Amino acid sequence: MTRIFSALPRFALFLLALIPVLTGIAILISMAEGSLGTFTEPVDQVRRDSHPWAVIGHIVGGSAMLMLGFWQFSPRLRRAAPALHRWTGRLLVLGGAGFALSGLLMNAVPTAQDDSLLYNSTQNVVAVLFLVVLALGVTAARQRRMAAHRAWMIRAYAITLGVATQTVILLPVFLIGGEVKGLIPDLVVIAAWVCNLAVAEAVIRRGQGKPSFGLPYRTSRS
Repeated sequence: MTRIFSALPRFALFLLALIPVLTGIAILISMAEGSLGTFTEPVDQVRRDSHPWAVIGHIVGGSAMLMLGFWQFSPRLRRAAPALHRWTGRLLVLGGAGFALSGLLMNAVPTAQDDSLLYNSTQNVVAVLFLVVLALGVTAARQRRMAAHRAWMIRAYAITLGVATQTVILLPVFLIGGEVKGLIPDLVVIAAWVCNLAVAEAVIRRGQGKPSFGLPYRTSRS
């Protein structure tokens, strides 16, 4: 029973990561069929028509980051198959870079009539921040500063999970009251990233012992 309860946070994290992955698969299916999909907004269709390969790269890269990243935090995997951990990490970094760069490309589409300046600006700032965090994580790994490497990758994963947190917050509102426009969804988007990064910092700073979500991090080693 103790093992079951200790596994619940990791299972919840996996379900959270699965939300944008399944949403992305639904979008890819709708693109292949030429349909709009259930939750598609006009601005999304503009992006798909203008940069379809960027949309595909964004979904595939983000999904790779979320799914591979989840398993990368497993201490059992690192101990049992360090080579697999390294190669999976390389794929994760490629997926993450594609995720951020394709997001910047899609945001270059003129969408002032649908997305606010605050929303687009936040998206661009977060994408650049994500690339910086990812680069710092790779640099730390190459320098064998593994504690710093894990910390930066936890932050990168938290940023990628932003879309999942946004969905968890906004979906009930959408289902109850219909589509929400204006400042509120923009603030929710920002708050989701802030919340995720705050949790990531709590996980990192917890130090000794088993941190939140079962993510392994020890400050006593470098």
